[in-house]
Amino acid sequence: MNIMITGASGEYGNYAIDYLKKFAPEANLFGLVRSTTKGEALKAKGVNIRIGDYTDANSMIDALKGIDRLLFVSVSRPNIQQNVVQAAQVNHVKYIAYTSISHPEYSKFGLETIHKQTENWIKESGIPHTFLRNSWYTELNQALFDYAAKTKQFPYLAKKGKLSFALKREYAEAGAKVIADGNYGEVLDLAGEPRTYHQIALATQEALNTKLDIKEISVNNFIPKLENAGISTQWASVSEAYQEYTLKGNNGEDEANILDFEKVLDHPLTDLPSAIKELINK
Repeated sequence: MNIMITGASGEYGNYAIDYLKKFAPEANLFGLVRSTTKGEALKAKGVNIRIGDYTDANSMIDALKGIDRLLFVSVSRPNIQQNVVQAAQVNHVKYIAYTSISHPEYSKFGLETIHKQTENWIKESGIPHTFLRNSWYTELNQALFDYAAKTKQFPYLAKKGKLSFALKREYAEAGAKVIADGNYGEVLDLAGEPRTYHQIALATQEALNTKLDIKEISVNNFIPKLENAGISTQWASVSEAYQEYTLKGNNGEDEANILDFEKVLDHPLTDLPSAIKELINK
């Protein structure tokens, strides 16, 4: 059996490949990368490398030749993912597991439009599939975790609302299990337990095993405060964006349920303090 993982040189792809070596040891693993250079580390792991780009339809047709199952790792650019689906059709791929988004009926930074579009293309293709409707990565809160570790403070601006998330490696483990099995239902809702930012602060305090100065602050003060402690503007901006999303509400986060996720994994999700400790020590 030939299994391909797209986005294979990224973090999710690398995690998924490592899990697939355990879950499907007899399978031939193929990794899609955009250049030979990006594939060198994967080749060292014994992964077969295929070169392809979602924007290039012909490259995708060539890349998917002989592939039986496809772990289709999504990107955030509109329209180009149709090339992947069409290439899968041309090559008679037997099963697709696609990393979609949890509760795409709600506004999710515009990502819901891309995922609904791609889900429809996959449905229309007639290829058996599972939509992995993933929630957010715990890593999106990295700026706050790093700031707390540096300063023993946890400032946050989302005074209400909740956010659902889990570690990237946990989503990749679920994706690897699904593609290795090849016989899941059409939709899996993979979400972590929804939490307020105050709850995230308390979990960070537990992870660091020290008392934190936990404070609600204004949006105008948030990024400058983190920047002054040496946190990158990019990661501080990511944290601000997700807190504003949380604060706004009407986003489906309260509906998140961990049952599907833990059933697929066959073990509990990592508890939040342990997950935070893992990211701080990464």
